[in-house]
Amino acid sequence: MTVWTAGFGVPDLAARSGLSTDALGRLRTDETLTSVDDERIVAAGDSAAPSDLPLRMSCQAAIPLGARAADTVLSRIADERPSPLNQLFAGQCISLGRRDGIFQFAHRYDVALGLHIDGRPGARLKELVCQGIVKHLADEARKPGAYRLHRVSGGAKRRQLLQARRGEAPAPPATAERAV
Repeated sequence: MTVWTAGFGVPDLAARSGLSTDALGRLRTDETLTSVDDERIVAAGDSAAPSDLPLRMSCQAAIPLGARAADTVLSRIADERPSPLNQLFAGQCISLGRRDGIFQFAHRYDVALGLHIDGRPGARLKELVCQGIVKHLADEARKPGAYRLHRVSGGAKRRQLLQARRGEAPAPPATAERAV
């Protein structure tokens, strides 16, 4: 079987709801993925536009955003303050069949590095990424809360972008965190 996907789209549910959305129709949220209009609404995955700095549409963003949204809901149920988004990226990849592909390594904040793996090894690495996604989803189905990658630090870059957007002075980096 061949599955071909090209282009990304956002369902129009948020736009039809009357809630605030970005230009693509993603629900505008804060960094906990809570709607800026209604704290009872939480967005997950590619349908969220946290702080008007949405992440690129990819499994690398959608899965951790879904886990973060679930954590936000569970925090609210427990009457606790939800944690903010803490996203990290490793690279960007695509395969064209089993014999050709590319894995472009990236900074944690999703800016490409000069290092890549292409050809058959790139396709194989992309295949391993896909297998890992299926494993994460299966593990989560067996044991809810098993997925933890959304809690690994994505670095200070997102916070710096948010502070710059708000006109705030940047905070000094935490001692345990590398400013990548």
